[in-house]
Amino acid sequence: MLLTHTLDGGVLVVRLAPALAVRHRAAVTLAVEKLLQAHRPAHLVMAAEGVWTPAVFSTVLRAHRTAQEHRVGFFVATPSSSAADQLAANTSGPVRVYPSLTQAVRAARTQSAAPTEPGLRP
Repeated sequence: MLLTHTLDGGVLVVRLAPALAVRHRAAVTLAVEKLLQAHRPAHLVMAAEGVWTPAVFSTVLRAHRTAQEHRVGFFVATPSSSAADQLAANTSGPVRVYPSLTQAVRAARTQSAAPTEPGLRP
C-alpha cells in the first residue's frame, strides 16, 4: 500500500508508505488528487514518517501543488529536520512543517476554526 488516509473534521491526512520509491510518485499524486476531489477537505496533512528520500520529497511537492490548485491548506508531518528547508526552497506557497502528525493535525484544525475570508473556498 503506497498510502493510507483518514478524514476528520475537514482535515484529510495522507500517510505515505515508508518504502515510497520514485516509480510510485505518479500513482500517489493521482490518489491524492482523487482524495481531494472526493472529500473536499479544508486542509491536507501529508505525513512522511519514514526517511525523507527524493521520492518522498517529490511526492510532497506534487501534493502541495495539487492542494494549492484545490485551494486547500497544506501541512507536512515529518521527523526530518531538513524537510522544512527543502520545501521552503522549492515551493511557491506556504508549507507548514511539523515534527509529528499530532502537531500538524492540531495546527490544521486550529486554522479551520479561524474565520476565513469570503470567496477563498469554492
